[in-house]
Amino acid sequence: MKMQYEIGSEFTRVPLTDKKNDIFPACARHYVSGRSALKAIISELDSCRSVALPSWCCDSMIKPFTDAGIRVEFYPVYSDGGFKQKIRTDTDAVLVMDYFGYSSGTLLPEYGGTVIRDVTHSLFSCRYDDADYYFGSLRKWCAVPAGGFACANYGHPLSAAQEDISAYINLRAKAMRLKEQYLSGDSSADKGYLALFNEAEEMLDGFGAVSSDGYDTVSYENIDADYIGSARRENAEILRSAFKDWLLFPDMKETDCPLFVPVLVPGGKRDALRAFLINRSVYCPVHWPVSKYHTLGEKERFIYDNELSLVCDQRYTPQDMQYIVNTIKLFSEEP
Repeated sequence: MKMQYEIGSEFTRVPLTDKKNDIFPACARHYVSGRSALKAIISELDSCRSVALPSWCCDSMIKPFTDAGIRVEFYPVYSDGGFKQKIRTDTDAVLVMDYFGYSSGTLLPEYGGTVIRDVTHSLFSCRYDDADYYFGSLRKWCAVPAGGFACANYGHPLSAAQEDISAYINLRAKAMRLKEQYLSGDSSADKGYLALFNEAEEMLDGFGAVSSDGYDTVSYENIDADYIGSARRENAEILRSAFKDWLLFPDMKETDCPLFVPVLVPGGKRDALRAFLINRSVYCPVHWPVSKYHTLGEKERFIYDNELSLVCDQRYTPQDMQYIVNTIKLFSEEP
């Protein structure tokens, strides 16, 4: 059987070790997804009427607030001689985050409202103690079955509904198995797993603050954080060295664990480059599509229109990274 070559897309495995990690706070509650975890936090914000979110974000971070009747305002996130955020303080709550595992030094201004921190991207890089609530999704890093989590800084357990999520878990597990078969060169397998992953993703919108207790088939505390960090840093360095002028985050600290290597593709060629990579089996996502919920100025829109997230995760080798480099350079040489 001939192995199928592919870089990117959904995970199929979780790197484990006997060594215990400290990824999650002791008070963390586990949920079916990051958006379910965020819904658990929102359920506690009884007096919250407005929230400030970064202008650069996924619609799954916006919709839970609007569904709860909370007015969403945006504060600007943009690139102007470096990555910039200007956090506003005129709302009842504010949501803050670092991006893609790079320590951007998100400093909170003096603020008397509720602080919610999305730690999805910084999960393997650093710890924060500046927020009232924390939440995130481990599913962005490896093939965990659920992966959402949340906790309150003052330690009390957040609420979680007990619902049957087995259909969702089984669907994702089936999609992972089919992808493994396809990549192994199984002649009976095709890319039908893509439809299953999409179906599972659509199911997440229907869940509230639903617990994942009993469905986490891997031990989160045994995920190999050291391996994930070292592999991603090694891979990211190759991409960063090749595309220094494109980097959204010019600096990477030794403690940073990159989720991706986000670049700003020059000349308005982001979409053309992405299509070129896909045709050569490299699947680099765009973060994020502009949704109906977004309110963006020209500066904030620039990132959405030009950003491409280069894959650098632990599934791949330095040789795979060089393949990405060579493919992008081949694109750049085309007339």
